[in-house]
Amino acid sequence: MHISPLALTVALGASLAAASSCSQISGNYYCNAVAAVAYENVGFSGSYDEVTSMADCTCSTSSTSFSGSLAPMNQDISLHFRGPMQIKQVAVYSASSQSAKAKIKKRDGHHVHDKRNEHNKRESHLHDQQHAVHHEKRALDIVTEIVTVYETVYENSDGSVTSTAGPSSPVSVVYSSASDAQAMASTIAVVDNHVDQSTANPPQLWSDTSSPSSTTTFVVSTTASSSSSSAESSSLSTSSSATPTSTSSTSSWSRFAYYNSAQGVSNGLTFLNNLGGTNGSGTWSSCWGSSLSYCNTDGVTAASDAQILGDVSLPSNAEVIIFTDTPCTGSSCGYYRDGIPAFEGFTGDTKLFLLEFSMPSDTSSGASYNIDMPAIWFLNGKIPRTQQYGSCSCWSSGCGEFDAFEVLSAGSQYLTTTLHTWQGTNNAYGGGGSSDYFTRPTDTTMKAAVLFDGNSKSIYLLELDSSTDFGDSISADLIAQWLSVSATVISIPS
Repeated sequence: MHISPLALTVALGASLAAASSCSQISGNYYCNAVAAVAYENVGFSGSYDEVTSMADCTCSTSSTSFSGSLAPMNQDISLHFRGPMQIKQVAVYSASSQSAKAKIKKRDGHHVHDKRNEHNKRESHLHDQQHAVHHEKRALDIVTEIVTVYETVYENSDGSVTSTAGPSSPVSVVYSSASDAQAMASTIAVVDNHVDQSTANPPQLWSDTSSPSSTTTFVVSTTASSSSSSAESSSLSTSSSATPTSTSSTSSWSRFAYYNSAQGVSNGLTFLNNLGGTNGSGTWSSCWGSSLSYCNTDGVTAASDAQILGDVSLPSNAEVIIFTDTPCTGSSCGYYRDGIPAFEGFTGDTKLFLLEFSMPSDTSSGASYNIDMPAIWFLNGKIPRTQQYGSCSCWSSGCGEFDAFEVLSAGSQYLTTTLHTWQGTNNAYGGGGSSDYFTRPTDTTMKAAVLFDGNSKSIYLLELDSSTDFGDSISADLIAQWLSVSATVISIPS
């Protein structure tokens, strides 16, 4: 994706809290190393342009509505890995009962409210720091901007900018842009000081012998959350410390798909890539290029039928896409290109992905794009089933992408996360993200959880302890304990 530079008008509230030291590296700001990130208030009602035909080199679309918790990411989604990467394990779970889902409850805490009304009480402020990065997920523009305020600048009447000295402690913020891209008054959201990079202590992973000490924690309860919700703040949410409620329920989450590279085991999953028209898999056309294809065991070529990905190291820019093993039938997947291996993605608004992976350095693979820039992300399944790398898909109209762990520049050791939807703006600058980061696992593997929770309208990213077992089932109590760690919390505007 390519993030276009914008000059943004921001209104800073008097209650802005200082974050720990941030650094600018290759045009991007990075603030705190964290072990957990939570997106709150995810999901809205809207529509996007769904592809209905790709015949005769014409991309035909029609408007498709969506709604509900996590929408549009509650539709079927595909899981993508880009090298350099070693994918060691992938496990996918569903809640076996409502009592299992009920263990996940929306956090208690306070919100930093929208400060846009205070704009009329002070000089206009501009933030000219740009989050500029180019990588080739698609040849399209970004749908979300992330900014970090490092200095306050004043705009003169003629449009010129006069800068003041930056604050002694930078402020990490996440904003949602207004619809007018030429003069935006952005919501300011404050990230509390979760992790002090000046200390030698790493971000805390969950274990059963320690308790969180940061000012931001998840609160987990045995009771189900109410179906009705209060109005959400249009800014990032922070919460005061809290202790998870003790639980004794035997409810659990059941594993329905699993891959283990060392054991050569895979069930419930299909490995694909975008090399259609080679090795008897998928299709290619001068209009739309290569379609989806079966991925060979080596991870870098196509295969004529489904294969289990080998215990291999993907080089830079090599991409593996995982769907379920359920073929698309009838209208189960909507429209998709003729002649492709078409499978359903992971559906529903509540699902859990456990991943084990490493991202070794790679500077000699000869890749033309995304050199030494690994990433793990999710797409609306309709995107790769039509044209992932091009304009004939629903991506540009906002059908959804979630970047879970992504390196933004060659060789970077920081994994960022961003939700790309039109939520909060009804245009391409919705969604949200953070300048906080996970540490890239170059020399060892990292175990992580990506939890889509429809009950609380939340998506959680969690770094797990290396001893975590990807077993047939996981107790709701264990997940509740995972969610007790301190985290950066991003509240998406309604």
